[in-house]
Amino acid sequence: MQPNSATLFSWLFGFTASSLLCGGLSAQAQTPDSAYYGYITVTPSDSAQSSGSTTDNTQPTLVLVQPQTVAAATSEVAQVPVVNPLNILGRSYIGAGGNIGLDGEETNLGEGSFVIVSKAGFTDNFSVHNAVMFGDETTTSLTLSLNFPIKTPVTGQTIVIPFAGGGVLLQPDDDWEADPLVSGGVDVPIPPRFTGTVRVNVAFPEDDETDVGLVLGVGYNLKLF
Repeated sequence: MQPNSATLFSWLFGFTASSLLCGGLSAQAQTPDSAYYGYITVTPSDSAQSSGSTTDNTQPTLVLVQPQTVAAATSEVAQVPVVNPLNILGRSYIGAGGNIGLDGEETNLGEGSFVIVSKAGFTDNFSVHNAVMFGDETTTSLTLSLNFPIKTPVTGQTIVIPFAGGGVLLQPDDDWEADPLVSGGVDVPIPPRFTGTVRVNVAFPEDDETDVGLVLGVGYNLKLF
């Protein structure tokens, strides 16, 4: 039997529509979204093998996948910079705080007073801690300190710097009398520009006397060396 003109027209129309549909799907796969999404076509045989179904499906299925998303997130996490505030901000600082007298009455160390705190760091482990206390008498503590920076094992950031050392307690108002002094405490970096400090100073103004003071302060970081 020869196909009539209506049947031939139907075939041609169906073929043209199918071509346009396939062309549209191909163009969609090449849009900018393809940088983030991919497309895969699952044939009826693939669906039947994966699900165990015996249903005969004549239409292929277009499935949307996005494998690049996890890779992009992983690369961002892997590029986190490693910083070390101890080196970036410098080892020295100057600031202000207060002294709390804990024991003794022979020097200003055993009384409450306003304090100018400072630190001159020569290396990561060697520095001079200084504090000038203003009260009834001006008193200056000068300590040569050993520092023990504690860093995080992953990034190398300095999180706290314990220190201990010895020096002198100077009293300019009393003919610059110098008394032996021991000191210990911690410096805590406060990114990006500051360091908190806590110090305990113990002075020996007389043979059987001790003056003890607790210094709390915050300093602005400097890079002197």
